[in-house]
Amino acid sequence: MVYPEVVQAVGGGLSWLCYRNVTFSGGGMRLTVHIGALTGDVANVTFDGCTWRNGAVLLLLGNAYAAVGSLNIVVTGSTFDDALLSPEGGFPPRTNITISGNRFTVTRLISRPGLGLESPSCVAMNELAISNDSAFVLSGNVFQSVAASSSAIYVVRSALSVSWHSVFAVMGNTFHMDGVNATLIYLGGSRHSSSLSVLNNSAVVIRGNVVSKPVLYFMHILSVSRVESLSAVVFQGNE
Repeated sequence: MVYPEVVQAVGGGLSWLCYRNVTFSGGGMRLTVHIGALTGDVANVTFDGCTWRNGAVLLLLGNAYAAVGSLNIVVTGSTFDDALLSPEGGFPPRTNITISGNRFTVTRLISRPGLGLESPSCVAMNELAISNDSAFVLSGNVFQSVAASSSAIYVVRSALSVSWHSVFAVMGNTFHMDGVNATLIYLGGSRHSSSLSVLNNSAVVIRGNVVSKPVLYFMHILSVSRVESLSAVVFQGNE
């Protein structure tokens, strides 16, 4: 199935949302999943075997106050070909976001209104906050870029925040960054905010990733990092 090239928001009043083997294509294609509009004791959002190409954007728009007991978001077995995956904002307690088994390829900057992305990126996060027994895991993905000064994972402007018994993990991924001056994980920030905040028994784990060619930075932290209250940032077994 080929989805029409439209700007569309989904999620209103739903507790279950699933797209399987759907193609999203074109610079005018932006699908926004409004987390704040979901309902139910357990809400599930799944993208399985989908194709995103030619400038299409998948925006996972968080809302920390969403009326859900728990939330599961899965993006798996999908292809992002000159397309953008963009999680944004705070997510409610007991959220599990799994981005696994996908292939990302970028040759140019994919823009998204309001994001202010400055370089070609596969995954662009803005004001991402994971808290209260939650997890965000990127595992078993393949990231490939042939564009100069590109990033596989780009955190725009404000800090990546992980707190209250939560984890953000990048594990078992493969990176083929063929463009010059490439960065695997770019953590933005500003003079007024940190790039990374890990608090209250939480962790950021970067483990078991494979990089096929030398890159300028494995992780570029633009501003200061805050790691405290029995929390940790772990690098282990990356090649």
